[in-house]
Amino acid sequence: MENSNLGPYLWAALGILAAGSVYLIVEGYKVHKLFAESIVGKLVKALVVVYLIELYSLGVVTFAFFFYYPRGLVVLLPILALWIVSLMFAIFAIRSAKQEVSRLVK
Repeated sequence: MENSNLGPYLWAALGILAAGSVYLIVEGYKVHKLFAESIVGKLVKALVVVYLIELYSLGVVTFAFFFYYPRGLVVLLPILALWIVSLMFAIFAIRSAKQEVSRLVK
């Protein structure tokens, strides 16, 4: 497979990352706002920030690896899949935490 064939998929993955990151930040902020002074709020804030830093670092390394060593697709594609799966996992975890916190508040 050539670079030009995978370019659209990489841009799609980048779009998913950007949209998921915005959603993760918004939901994390809502949970943090409910418990800003407690350990739960501080933990959610720290986890979202650290996760996004790790996710974007992985993205930059993956894109660089792809463009400088195109034969590394065997390594690249599983990383991209894990990248998207871990983003979805984080989104579902934050949503679940928000719902649980909302139930506790009520």
